[in-house]
Amino acid sequence: MKFMKSHVFWFVVLGSLIFVIDEQTSDPLDIIVVDAALERQVAALWAAQIQREPTEAEIVSLVDDWVTEEIWRRESMRLNLAEEDEIIRRRMIQKMQFITEQEAVLAPTEEELQAYYEANHERYGVPSSVSFEQLQFQSREAATGALSAGESLADLAESSMQSRVNVRQSPLQVASTFGPEFTRSLNGYDVALNWQGPIKSTFGWHLVKLLEINSSSVAPFEDIRATVHGDYTYESRLQAQADFIEQVRSNYDIVRKEE
Repeated sequence: MKFMKSHVFWFVVLGSLIFVIDEQTSDPLDIIVVDAALERQVAALWAAQIQREPTEAEIVSLVDDWVTEEIWRRESMRLNLAEEDEIIRRRMIQKMQFITEQEAVLAPTEEELQAYYEANHERYGVPSSVSFEQLQFQSREAATGALSAGESLADLAESSMQSRVNVRQSPLQVASTFGPEFTRSLNGYDVALNWQGPIKSTFGWHLVKLLEINSSSVAPFEDIRATVHGDYTYESRLQAQADFIEQVRSNYDIVRKEE
């Protein structure tokens, strides 16, 4: 047969053979279908938990989260971590995330921790604070009159459920206890050994002795090293997960079907 001796014939046969082998051995993209039914499903689950219907933007975010989780599930399936089941699906995702995290460098050097601390100073800020004593009186007049009482001043004050001595209280803590008006007035005083006032709170009128004022600052690294290490480790795990998803996401063809 002359056609079997033709170079064109064997070229076509060889090309066809290569195509068939490639189709049989190649690893095609997995297909993840996102359709209206899925959107309704994730929206219903969300509504059952939050007790309101999600917005369009929230549905988009929920579907994106579902796609990410589906990638986690399928990658875990490749490793035969568990059988198909909704509860197992969650466990499989957790297992795959754990495996991914273990591959990340989660034991930082001291230099890496120091660099992380320096780059995230705002997280470790210590708010301004004041230390003060306070005595409570029934009226402004009673408080003003007590200022001239000398050593017996404290005996003229009312009994109060509020602490007489308040140590290193932030402005928010002072306001939550005594009210914003008291806090504003207190901020107008300087540290002094004598009693000052009177100033008004939500409980009445007070005389105060301002003991200490501390400006806002950043906690020293040595004092919060354990906290910095925990933050670094947590972010490293999240970054490891994000890097993995970014790496394998191209293996999946996300198909969105319209109704």
